[in-house]
Amino acid sequence: MKKRFHIETFGCQMNKGDSDLMAHSLETAGFERAQGIDDADVLVFNTCSVRSHAEERALARIRSARRNARALVAVAGCMAQRLGDALVADGTADLVVGPYQSPRIGPVVAARIEGRGERAYLSQAPEDFAGRLDPAAAARRDEIPFHKWVTITHGCCNFCSYCIVPYVRGKLISFPSDAIVRYVEQCVEGGATEISLLGQNVNQYGMDSGDIPFHRLLERVAGVEGILRVNFLTSHPMDFHDDIVRVAADHGTISRSVHLPLQSGSDRMLALMNRKYTMARYAEILEHLDRALPDHAVSTDLIVGFPGETDDDYRLTLDAVRRFRFDEAFMYAYSPREGTPSFTMKEDLDRAHKLERLRRLIDIQRAISREKLLARIDRSEELIVEGRSRRSPGEYRGRTYLNHPAVLPGGPGDVGRKVRIVIKEVRGSTLYGERSV
Repeated sequence: MKKRFHIETFGCQMNKGDSDLMAHSLETAGFERAQGIDDADVLVFNTCSVRSHAEERALARIRSARRNARALVAVAGCMAQRLGDALVADGTADLVVGPYQSPRIGPVVAARIEGRGERAYLSQAPEDFAGRLDPAAAARRDEIPFHKWVTITHGCCNFCSYCIVPYVRGKLISFPSDAIVRYVEQCVEGGATEISLLGQNVNQYGMDSGDIPFHRLLERVAGVEGILRVNFLTSHPMDFHDDIVRVAADHGTISRSVHLPLQSGSDRMLALMNRKYTMARYAEILEHLDRALPDHAVSTDLIVGFPGETDDDYRLTLDAVRRFRFDEAFMYAYSPREGTPSFTMKEDLDRAHKLERLRRLIDIQRAISREKLLARIDRSEELIVEGRSRRSPGEYRGRTYLNHPAVLPGGPGDVGRKVRIVIKEVRGSTLYGERSV
């Protein structure tokens, strides 16, 4: 009987893409997917280290899973890279695999089960880097069967002062553009209609290798026949150039949703964070988006309570949220990460004060998000149907080209197809629409 595996993913879309590749690697090595955690022989936890809370959640989940005494526990991802040897030493993990090696996890796990191999695979040597463009994975049906995550870069060289990513994922590595385009073509040949291009900062694609710039790669991918939608994330405001907007405006297959992390509304805080742009530059980008893409959405990331943040700095962040009116924001209280420059910065705010600032920010942004959703009522939207609604068997869910979640009446034959709807109401944070005639 084949041994079964179960993967749980924490953190960003990069990890979601790596989890799909890990599943492919395990299946290629002779394992099969388990129904759930309790009937698995191998438990893989693909972890995040961006914030301490992310690590705490993952550790609690991993330790709870130890009740399945017969299962081999493998920890992958950024927390594995940061804490790997300690996780093995204290018995949290039987095996740790860093981001460089995660797409090769199948043979690594097989060797460990047979009593061979190491217990820690944490090298960041160039020769140990496993690529993300395996042609054999292109036709594999992932969690959303018509969608494929396509990693175009790995790692980051920006060194934002609060961020652990450059240390756990390594330097920027851009994959060859011809290989990416061919892989996307293979994904489409395998049934994919939606592609998400991934990188810690997609705008820096090719800067390390001398390959084509990101906007040219985006243009080539958007031109692949059979694609209904191309998403891209994440973009850094430092090098989000007008050419990217021009390409998006010229290709209806490119999502009208842009994720553009602001982090703070204070130039002083942005400098301390080593973000390398100002509020004036950020405003210029949004103004250009307004001119070139009349109907679009912008989401962002925001941090409150960064070391040295005064009441005035915080008010500037609230002012920026009211001014820019983001469709969605991922908001956090600052969490120190050992090994980053900000870890040694003096903090003046206690946790309770940070959380109070976060609560107020969330309240303001939620009200804006709600207003922007209500403004979509009676408008015509296109979306790609992802699957059955969890609440109603006669309704199907998807995301619009502005990345808003939406529900409509439908059936199994709609999955993976582009459908036009008219928005009739807002339910919580979800649009509800009827098919447009």
